Amino acid sequence: MIKLTDKIVNPAARQKAIERFREKGIVLPTFAQMRNPELVPGKIKDQLKNIGLWDLHPANLFRITWKNQPVAKGGLFGGVNYIEIPSEITGVKTRIILLVGKYFPTGAHKVGAAYGCLAPRILTG
Repeated sequence: MIKLTDKIVNPAARQKAIERFREKGIVLPTFAQMRNPELVPGKIKDQLKNIGLWDLHPANLFRITWKNQPVAKGGLFGGVNYIEIPSEITGVKTRIILLVGKYFPTGAHKVGAAYGCLAPRILTG
């Protein structure tokens, strides 16, 4: 299996990013951790208990998931945030489910898509 770090394009740029992230205390979540928050290290979870969901804090990168607890501060992870619209309102038997992006760090799910493009570039330089 080829890892992303096997495809380093610019070692100097990658090293500069590593140094800057260390200086600022930024830890990047893996894609596996984003998909399954159970894999997020306890040290990060402890930090998140004291950080607001919409605070500008690097630990909030670990909250780029549909599974954030629906609280403004200190929440960790739970089930997927969604709303089901009852048939009595829609007039159809089909279940209509809406995913809720409010509990993303910025209130928008687009952060995950942006991170998905940015992280590989940071890791490969």
